[in-house]
Amino acid sequence: MAYFVHDAYTLLGDFIMKKKDMFKIGELSRLFDIGVDSIRYYEKVGILHPIRNDENNYRMYTIDDVRRLALIRELLGLSFSTDQIRKYDEDRNVDSTTALLRAELDVVDAEISKLKATRDSIQNRLDTITALGSPDIQNSFEDVVIKELPDRGCVMVTDANLPDDYVSYYVVKYMQSHHTKIDTIGACDCYTLDIAGSNPDSLYYRTKNVFFSAPYLEADDCNYILPAGRYLSMTYRGSLTKTKELLPELYKYAKDHQLEIAGDPVEMCHIDDYETNDENEYIIELQLMVK
Repeated sequence: MAYFVHDAYTLLGDFIMKKKDMFKIGELSRLFDIGVDSIRYYEKVGILHPIRNDENNYRMYTIDDVRRLALIRELLGLSFSTDQIRKYDEDRNVDSTTALLRAELDVVDAEISKLKATRDSIQNRLDTITALGSPDIQNSFEDVVIKELPDRGCVMVTDANLPDDYVSYYVVKYMQSHHTKIDTIGACDCYTLDIAGSNPDSLYYRTKNVFFSAPYLEADDCNYILPAGRYLSMTYRGSLTKTKELLPELYKYAKDHQLEIAGDPVEMCHIDDYETNDENEYIIELQLMVK
């Protein structure tokens, strides 16, 4: 924006050298490289005030209007509203200029903080996906592993059984009603499985709820906790239909090792259709809390 304003003033200097002190709207349009509709809009909202030619009623702009338009364009580039610009121009002094710039600096700082949070979220999601390709994970696919896990804050989007096709709909619905954002790419969409309520002939288990788990979730955004404790875990690669094949192995392990089942199993989709169209690339973890 600084370069743009400088160029505008350079062109303005050329006009002054030619002793030109009145400008048509087309000349301003070319000078600032903006459409005539924008210039007319600035007049409509009261931040630019051309005079009218007595002979043909054409809009005519003075040197002062050119200066004002350069200021308007600079302030718009700093995200000031036309209402702010009008009020500022009506009472422009050093104090009001200082106050205006300080207020805008606060806005910029807030945007920087927001961008940093977004970057951290992206980095965390990238780290999560990358970690799933580590040799330790790859070499332990379909093995039963015992994990001691802390409380994990999650965002539950529904406590109903949902077909996979409807999960995105409920995510959007939840974000709208709760004024929050769920980054689905790189997050882990999870499902508490309803073993007793499932159709034995179906390829999939019925679910009791749908929630998202991710290390970058803020505590204030969480409405559901996966409790701390000991979990039997099995991670596999491939289609979600393998859950029905592999989950019984966790129950068998618990029985063989005299462990008491302490909750419903959870299916955690670390990589699924949010990250890939290829089911062979899915990475799913099954967890079963035990005592």
